Amino acid sequence: MKRVLGWVCGVLLALAMAFWCVTATADLALSAGLYGTPGTYKVESCYDTNLSGKNSSYDCDGDFTPDGGTASDAEYVELSDTGHDYPDGSEFDARQGIEPETVQRAGFWGVVGELWQVAVSVVVLAVLAYQAIKPRGADRRREDHRREPSRRQKTADRVGYAVLVAVPVGILSWIAMLAEPTP
Repeated sequence: MKRVLGWVCGVLLALAMAFWCVTATADLALSAGLYGTPGTYKVESCYDTNLSGKNSSYDCDGDFTPDGGTASDAEYVELSDTGHDYPDGSEFDARQGIEPETVQRAGFWGVVGELWQVAVSVVVLAVLAYQAIKPRGADRRREDHRREPSRRQKTADRVGYAVLVAVPVGILSWIAMLAEPTP
C-alpha cells in the first residue's frame, strides 16, 4: 500500500513539476529574447498583494511600448508576482509574448529571474526519475556483486548528475535574483 501511495504521489508531483518546468522554460525563452516583441516596460505603480506583510509579493501596473513605437502604441499590462517593488516611473527592457498580457523582463536580470524556477523543477523531476530508475532490494544486492554496474544503475547515475548541475545553477540564479539592482 505504501509503495502504491508513493507512486501516486510521485506521479502527481512529477506532473505539477513538469507543468511548472514548461511554463518557466517558456518565460525563460521570452526573457532570453528567443521569441516575442522587444520593447520597454514603464512602471506606473507596484503594490504588495500579500496582506500579511511577511512575504511580499508585488504586482505592478504599467505600459509596454514596443521598440520603435510611440506613446500612443503603449499598451497597459499588469505584471503579476514580479518579486520586486519597482519605483514608480522606472523603466526596463522587456519582451511581450504571443498574448498581449504576457510581458517578461528581458536581458540578464530577466533570465536570472526565470532560471532558478527552471532549475528547481529540473531538480525535482530528476530526483523523482532517479528514485523510479535506481535498482531496489534484491536487484541492488545483485548489483553490488557485479563488476560492471547495470544499464539501469548507469542511467540512474546519469540522472543524478543532472541534480548535481541543476542545484548550483538554481541556487546561484536565486541569489543573483535577490541581488538584482532595481531600475
